[in-house]
Amino acid sequence: MRTSDTAQPTRLRRSGNEQGQALLLIHGWAQDQRIFDELRMALNAEFDIYSYDRPGYGASSLAPNLAQEHLVAAQLVAEIGREKVIILGFSQGARIATRFASQAPANVQKLIICGGVMDGFIAESIDHHAIDLQHFKSLALAGEITALRREWLQHPYCCLGMDAQAKAHLSAITEHYYANDLTIEAGHNFTFDENVYAQLVKAQIPTLFINGEYEAPPRIELAHQYISRSSTHRSVVVPGAGHMAVLSHSQPVADAIREFCL
Repeated sequence: MRTSDTAQPTRLRRSGNEQGQALLLIHGWAQDQRIFDELRMALNAEFDIYSYDRPGYGASSLAPNLAQEHLVAAQLVAEIGREKVIILGFSQGARIATRFASQAPANVQKLIICGGVMDGFIAESIDHHAIDLQHFKSLALAGEITALRREWLQHPYCCLGMDAQAKAHLSAITEHYYANDLTIEAGHNFTFDENVYAQLVKAQIPTLFINGEYEAPPRIELAHQYISRSSTHRSVVVPGAGHMAVLSHSQPVADAIREFCL
């Protein structure tokens, strides 16, 4: 494991093949880096893999500040010490990954978006399973963390395409979610001044979209629209998977990553 100095509490977990391409994994909302445990094992032979707990999540001692998280990613990429890295963002982590990539395209070898969204893209389709963030925020502010966790685990994003083992793994991760991001405004303020979608379309970083079969339509729509912009982009839909494909269907997700990157 690599750790940063005392001035930077965010710690990188490293595993895999040190001679392989560097792959940085960025987790989503209400999670920590353990969401990638199965995916990491599936990719360790080929990639030099890094992950971390985002500010406000898991073991991170940083305060959550969504507008600044791409800067944390930039610090960690510098710590990895490679000229270019592959960045994978899952769910809300895709927002962080794409913000970073839009501002530092020279540092990104390839971009992988798993069940993610992108600032600046406006979907025409409707997400019938959209997260009621205000409801979860009200539970957090009331200190009803147990109820919040229970309701989140019952959400379609957490249930569709999940077998018993995947559900148990996600439940164990969720037990360590304390809703720190929902109790301060900076933690869940999605405002971002840049049109990331437009900037990345122009930057033309080779991008892979991985979505489960039961993923929310706007995220599928993003993938379809984006890959039409260049032949270097790819989209994969994992049969039988939902939003949590990186956990529930780690092997086909790993296969898609290998095919795209190696």
